[in-house]
Amino acid sequence: MSKKRIKTYQQLIEENKKAIMRDPKMMESIYETIDNKHQKQLAAAGRES
Repeated sequence: MSKKRIKTYQQLIEENKKAIMRDPKMMESIYETIDNKHQKQLAAAGRES
């Protein structure tokens, strides 16, 4: 069996940038996902120190 290459969220955004820019709802969803991810990282860093 061949291994299926899994793409990162960032790679998918880069590949579909033009379509995303035309759709404000999708853009908002992506920003929300990135913000949530960043908040989790900040919370984790806060707990470590």
